[in-house]
Amino acid sequence: MARPIKTVAQRIEEMLADYAKLDHEAHQLIDLYVDELRLERPNVPIGVIKQTEVLNRAGTTLNIRRALRLVQEQHG
Repeated sequence: MARPIKTVAQRIEEMLADYAKLDHEAHQLIDLYVDELRLERPNVPIGVIKQTEVLNRAGTTLNIRRALRLVQEQHG
C-alpha cells in the first residue's frame, strides 16, 4: 500500500514541529552547560556566562524555521 503524498506545506509543518522539539532540547542542554560553568564561577552572572561561553562563540546562523515559514507561506 502506497503512502499518501504530502504537499510541500504539509512536510514543512512536520519539519517545523520537529525543529521546535529539537530547539527546546538544545536550549535545555545549553542551560545545563551554563549551570555547570556557574558552579565554577559563582560570582559571574549567569547571563554573562551564557553570552561569553556560548552565544558569542556560536556565531550567527540562518534562521531555518523562519525560512521554512516563508516557503510555506508561498505554497499555502
